[in-house]
Amino acid sequence: MKEIIESNKYIITGGPGFGKTSIINQLENLGYHSVHEISRSIIREQIDKGGDILPWKNLETFSRIVFERRIKQFEEAPIHKTCFFDRGIPDVIAYMVLDELELPSKYTLALEEYNYNTYVFLTPPWQEIFVNDGERKENYEQAVKAHLQIEKTYRQLGYNPIEIPKLNVDERAAFILKYVNKNNN
Repeated sequence: MKEIIESNKYIITGGPGFGKTSIINQLENLGYHSVHEISRSIIREQIDKGGDILPWKNLETFSRIVFERRIKQFEEAPIHKTCFFDRGIPDVIAYMVLDELELPSKYTLALEEYNYNTYVFLTPPWQEIFVNDGERKENYEQAVKAHLQIEKTYRQLGYNPIEIPKLNVDERAAFILKYVNKNNN
């Protein structure tokens, strides 16, 4: 079990298409500092310039860039404010394991240096809200498989996943804030 970290950096994660970004946007609208998913911006950059560093073309290089940018996001996040991350560094590990890629040792070493709060919020599989698009190509079954690997990875790394109920976005954000505020007092 991971040591309880009194970090103000909270991860919201889960499979693709299960509502993470909507929750992050709502928390941001409520005045909380939020760090957005970096994968989509990398995909857009690559598509715009005709590049091939895309998860469906060059997953290893794509994962390296995601990893490096997630570290930068972590380092740039405010130290004394509650901050919510749309995915964290451990998500890179989960996706690499899912796709049977070799994990460079610097990835696992980074997990010791960059500590998020031990409590991680998971958006569960929810077919009614699931959509894929030009940047998110997974079908529902692949998204569920990714979700299961993400949850497994966080548990193996000693985090305590908390499933966010399937409610509207306002209620999901309120659930997270209630939990964060309860554990900060």
